[in-house]
Amino acid sequence: MAMPEDVHPVFCNDEEKLTYFTLPMALNYQRNSYALWEAAIKTYNDADTNRIFDIEKSAQASTQELHYALVKYKVALQPTRHIAIWSTIAQTISAEWKTVSNLIHNV
Repeated sequence: MAMPEDVHPVFCNDEEKLTYFTLPMALNYQRNSYALWEAAIKTYNDADTNRIFDIEKSAQASTQELHYALVKYKVALQPTRHIAIWSTIAQTISAEWKTVSNLIHNV
C-alpha cells in the first residue's frame, strides 16, 4: 500500500517539491495524514489553488486568498489558525531565505 505522501504530483522543479512537502506538514498535528495528503494533491492540481505551493505567492497572499485555497479541499481544518500558520511560515521563509532550499542550506 502506498503512503499518502508517496502519491504526489509531478513537480515543475525541486523548489515546488520542497514547498509541497514542507508547508502541509505544519498543519498535520493530530489529524489524519491520509486526508491531509489527499487535500494537498487536490489543492496542487487545481489551477485556482495551487499558487499556495509557491513560497513567495503564499507570503504575499491576503488572508482571504489563503483561506480560499487552503479550505477549498480541507488542507486547513482550522480556518483561522491554519491560515495564520501557513502565512507565517511562508512570510518567514520568504523574508529570511527566499526559498525552502535556501532555508535547508543555511541551517
